[in-house]
Amino acid sequence: MDVKTCLCKLLIEHSAQKILNRAGQRALVVVDYSSPNVAKPFHLGHFRATVTGNFIRNLNEAAGHRVISVNYLGDWGTQFDLLTEGWKIYGNEEELVTDPVRHLNKIYVQMNTERGKRPLSVTSAGVVPSASTAPVLNPSDFSLWKRFRQLTMEHLKKTYARMNVQFTTFEYESDYVQPAHLVVQRLLDSNIAVRDKDGVTCIPANSFGDGSQRIVLLKSNNSTLYLTRDLAAAISRYERYHFDRIHYVVEDGQRLHFNQLRSILQRMGYSWAAPEFPPDSNPDECRPPSDLHIPFGRVQGVSTRQGEGLFLSDILDNAQQTVLGRMARSPTTRTSASSSSSDTSVADHLAVTCLAVEMLRKTRQKPIWLHSFLGYPLVAESTPLADYTDLSGLGLQYCHARLCSLERRAVDRQCISPQPDNDVSVKQSSVLNLVHRLDALSLLPPGTGSHPAFMELLQHLNHFPDALRTSYANYEASTIVQYATRLTSHVNSAWKQLPVLNCEQDAEKLLRLGLFIASRNTLATCLRLLGVHPLCSI
Repeated sequence: MDVKTCLCKLLIEHSAQKILNRAGQRALVVVDYSSPNVAKPFHLGHFRATVTGNFIRNLNEAAGHRVISVNYLGDWGTQFDLLTEGWKIYGNEEELVTDPVRHLNKIYVQMNTERGKRPLSVTSAGVVPSASTAPVLNPSDFSLWKRFRQLTMEHLKKTYARMNVQFTTFEYESDYVQPAHLVVQRLLDSNIAVRDKDGVTCIPANSFGDGSQRIVLLKSNNSTLYLTRDLAAAISRYERYHFDRIHYVVEDGQRLHFNQLRSILQRMGYSWAAPEFPPDSNPDECRPPSDLHIPFGRVQGVSTRQGEGLFLSDILDNAQQTVLGRMARSPTTRTSASSSSSDTSVADHLAVTCLAVEMLRKTRQKPIWLHSFLGYPLVAESTPLADYTDLSGLGLQYCHARLCSLERRAVDRQCISPQPDNDVSVKQSSVLNLVHRLDALSLLPPGTGSHPAFMELLQHLNHFPDALRTSYANYEASTIVQYATRLTSHVNSAWKQLPVLNCEQDAEKLLRLGLFIASRNTLATCLRLLGVHPLCSI
């Protein structure tokens, strides 16, 4: 394939949708991810869960599947006993209104420290009611729980907006307390579960022929467990959505939990708990994982029980200020005067990009331990630590903005036509017009488009479909990060060696412009898959 034809193909067909969305069967996919706890800080572990789950959502949508993204919030359990009791002792209305989650976490940590020294005045079964049991419980405790949940949700919505993440629906553990009892009764009626001699309801040991220990479903006081509520939630989702696949994007430490969840669902006759592709499906079709549990490695040192968990907002606020300082010192920074985004919002977006790429650049199941991030210490050390933050995320955004700048200048100089009906401040080129002009080039002068830097970048662009399919087949964001990072390296090298607007040969100028615009499009695709909005100017 000659250079001109190859470039035209890249410009027309190099989108994630066109690469992944072939003739394969369309599916309905549920992705459960993020799942923070009410009244606790949103920390780095939640951040990794969120960006990983969001990436899986984006991949499946690019493949043409309908995706329902679920955020399942923890609002049930003994932590609310601690909070309810702690609020009566340490609660401060002014602090709660000013910074609710920080104040509630302070109470939680204090109560955990004193646990065992002071008896709780509420039961360990949980003060938190479900809607159907609310009238029989203490009205003041119920109102307090509802308020804690509402304040947490307001805090979370701001966090997700900052991360450029949206969910189809939010669910709560408390929604499934009563349904969990109904599921347990089904298991008892079908002789899958039994009431043991110590009063607990369980699935007996070795029920699945794997030598496993018994699986407890209800405590002796008849209260539900996380597993029981997860069973009820999974069944409820299937009854509502009739999905083809469901994925739980949860830390690897929960592997046993999801193995048990899958085994019980399969015993109950739910084949979707371990779906298989039909034997007559296209063997050449790129297939995603079908696993119920999509694990990721732990982000070390983020426990909230001893107060070690750092607030994501503190980490990002510091990163925003650090990036603002870098922008002020950089001679290449030129945020658009006509843009509605301030320097602060651009810096904040760059900070989020940098942290997201930091979490996604490593293999999904590999643990992460960050000692610091953009100068902000993340672990307690007696001596200051050098900052080894990887700046790949910043490099991706700066490269994209530079390519957008070239595109705008090319439109200004009428080298290419603008996109019809496009915002005049954006000045993106018309891809179809560019392809038409490239196609109209008849006989190219000898040596046109043959520079080594040109060919290396062109070759790397041609590898994008392979990288995307590999990423989709393994739900591995690191494949996209590595590809995009190498792409920026090739672009930066070509940028120095292949002048465009000052090129004297029209055919060479058009080919180089097409190459850089194809690079911009591919880089933008990578960023969007990673859940990051590509910046057009910095």
